[in-house]
Amino acid sequence: MTEKILLVDDEKDFLSIMSERMQARGMDVSTAASAKEAIQLAEVESFDAIILDLQMPGMDGLEALKILKAKKPEIQVILLTGHATIEKGVEAMKLGAMDLMEKPADLKTLTEKIKKAQTKKMILVEKQTEEKMKEQEIEAGKLTSVGELASGIAHEINNPIAIMVEEAGWLSDLLNDEDLANPQNLEEFRRALNQIKAQGGRCKDITHKLLFFAKKTDSRVREVLINDIIEEIVSISEERTKDSKVKIVTHLDPELPKVAASPSEMQQVLLNLINNAIDAIGTGGGSIEITSRLDGEHVIIDVADTGQGIPNELMNRIFDPFFTTKPVGKGTGLGLSICYGIIKKMGGDITLNSSVGIGTTFHVHLPAPKSENQSHQ
Repeated sequence: MTEKILLVDDEKDFLSIMSERMQARGMDVSTAASAKEAIQLAEVESFDAIILDLQMPGMDGLEALKILKAKKPEIQVILLTGHATIEKGVEAMKLGAMDLMEKPADLKTLTEKIKKAQTKKMILVEKQTEEKMKEQEIEAGKLTSVGELASGIAHEINNPIAIMVEEAGWLSDLLNDEDLANPQNLEEFRRALNQIKAQGGRCKDITHKLLFFAKKTDSRVREVLINDIIEEIVSISEERTKDSKVKIVTHLDPELPKVAASPSEMQQVLLNLINNAIDAIGTGGGSIEITSRLDGEHVIIDVADTGQGIPNELMNRIFDPFFTTKPVGKGTGLGLSICYGIIKKMGGDITLNSSVGIGTTFHVHLPAPKSENQSHQ
């Protein structure tokens, strides 16, 4: 594969000679006479490597390197200098340079480094593509969870709306009454208005919870209290379970330490596990018990249901992409696979145990922060 190179130097003669020699070796070479021009070219074209002079008037090579890596982290930059120092080399490496070479650069050595840069860039681009695909899978899984939740609470929203409509009709009747000033009518008027206000607040609370969860996933990891996330998701999920005879019970350890996790991704994991538990229980009624506890080096969340259970022969496939135990049209088979990937990325694990006819328990293991004693061992 032809290497696509951007050569950057303020010395026109050097630029011309090096460009010709590199083209003679089969490379596709573009040139820039300043750091600013190089940055502009890098924004619109994709280069396997940028050969950048360290000392240039205006913006120098280190400043340009910093900007280039911020805009496109996959860019591979080789710095050239006539006066290399250890300090400059260390600073260049810290800013993300692939290498620092002295002028005049040996073309054979430079060519080898360019080939390595091309390979390194390809690996980074593939990794970025995989990460984007994973993010898209997570967002798709989240939309599925939101869809299941929304369909489950639609009836819950319809109830207060129906009450509000009835009360508004009753207010209309009272307004048509000739004796509106009657104390009894005025009391009914106030009661109906308060009912409309209360039911409107109920609708607002339900939709607020749903919209909060539907926000774009933020994968940044921070210290979180896992019990707070559990309580948020249980509050949302209870809207779906009100008419399904499913009771959610929590047993949360109040002394749990904070864990390093993405709050929005943990919300998705928990909502998916609870949605699955509700589906497993079905219309016959049952319970979901959610427990948080500290076990050695892990904070563990248990989500246990009294559903139909999973047969032993299917247990090993439960986290496989596109595998589902739900009826056709009821599941994509991506939910648990995405959950597994999220927890693994956080350094944790998901396990389960299940008995047909009794129920299933999923165990989410998250690394607990090390105590001061452990950190010094």
